[in-house]
Amino acid sequence: MPTPILSEKLLASVSRDFFRPLTRPSAAIYVDCAERLSEVAGEAGRLRHTETIALIREILMTHPEIVLDDDEGASLRDARQRAGQIFNRLCDARWLEDQQLGLHERWALVAPGLRPLLRLLRELAEDEIAELKTFADTVRGVCETLERHGSLDPRLHEPDALRATVTDVNARLESAIIQLHGVEKLIALFDRRQRLSDSPAETLRLLYAEFGAGQHMVCYDALRRNGLLTRLQVLRSLVADRRDDPLVKERLATGLAAHYHWDVTEAYHRAEKALRDLEHRLAAIRLVADAIDARMASFNQLSQQRYRYQTELRGRRPEIVKAYCDAVNAAHEGTRLGAMRDTQPDFTPLIPEVRFFFGVESLARSRRAKTPADLTFCGDSDGRDESAADTLAALRERQRLALTPQRAARLVARLLPGKANKLSSSDFSAADLDEMLDLLAIAAYEQAFTANGKHVKWSIDGPGKHAGLTPENIPADPHAGWNVERFIIQRI
Repeated sequence: MPTPILSEKLLASVSRDFFRPLTRPSAAIYVDCAERLSEVAGEAGRLRHTETIALIREILMTHPEIVLDDDEGASLRDARQRAGQIFNRLCDARWLEDQQLGLHERWALVAPGLRPLLRLLRELAEDEIAELKTFADTVRGVCETLERHGSLDPRLHEPDALRATVTDVNARLESAIIQLHGVEKLIALFDRRQRLSDSPAETLRLLYAEFGAGQHMVCYDALRRNGLLTRLQVLRSLVADRRDDPLVKERLATGLAAHYHWDVTEAYHRAEKALRDLEHRLAAIRLVADAIDARMASFNQLSQQRYRYQTELRGRRPEIVKAYCDAVNAAHEGTRLGAMRDTQPDFTPLIPEVRFFFGVESLARSRRAKTPADLTFCGDSDGRDESAADTLAALRERQRLALTPQRAARLVARLLPGKANKLSSSDFSAADLDEMLDLLAIAAYEQAFTANGKHVKWSIDGPGKHAGLTPENIPADPHAGWNVERFIIQRI
């Protein structure tokens, strides 16, 4: 009887809608619901319907950015009704089973096929290099099992014990190979991150700080330095001898027939396959380990090339452009640019619009040298002292008329001696030009230090901030012969 192919066996075990939730735009909701419900249900594998709907509502709240389809409750405004629609889709996919035991007793059962699917999804999402440590423990345990005296000797073991040993070792070796392939995937993720590194510092950090932290070397240490590869090679030769032993195949077939209720022909065929798989998996460990070592070497080479590109090649781009321009000048020396319109270009720039500067526009602009200022005073020797005195007087007058923050602080401290006090420009009047300049300095600054080192802060508010578009509506106050828009000073 021919062995059914994988698709036939799969479709006979699960429905055609089993993988549909993973193809929806809202797949993240279904994955999180499946994981949360299976964890809360525990080994019993069932939850009350009300508790299930509440958990689904919590998952929906964690994904507000996902847009649901119509059959998932997109048109429903009640969160409980949307959770009920997600529950129905989980039941349609056979991830959950709806069990109604009575009018007031309703349960949700975790379908048997959901747990293997979740295990597969967790393995795909695994990103811990520490998985190598578990692999080393698994391989070491397999070696210890097969190295026991007479572990596969048909004269020392009953058929069922021999069957249990072969089945257990095959399962552990299959798990170890899957872990090794998972480690290969992790190295591939590092490779992808390294190709997208933005700076030499990030390239070195990935190579030495993250990838070179030492965890990935567990594979090398366990297989080569600790001698596991040699032990696996010896065990492979032992299994090859046992595979050709008719008595071993007969005893193993007897154990398989009794355990799985197979006929003699089927059991004998399965016994040969189990021994052949055992030998193949013992040899596959070395092959996968070599593939991992090759990926590690490739990652190191990629890191070196990436670092060289970021520090040397990418930094030499101006030199490359200059060398290209020099080559163009040498090739077209004595030729006018206007005569090169019909010349075929060396390359086509990968931008929609190109503009080249040539002629006078391409020349660097010469800097205009400023004329040195004459700092000497004009006049003869008799009037030199008088000119110096006039200049100093003009400087003092300019300093007196300057709107400095110190003069503003002086006026605020005099008008508002206490904090949180307010004063309007209509409550006082500037007597002379100095006080008028002090008032203008208050409007120009917000804080300053007084002569005695005290820090003064204030704020300005008034109708001018709100009626700026209608200046005729802003009241004005007379100060030293001038009209000043009214404002309010508040000391902070």
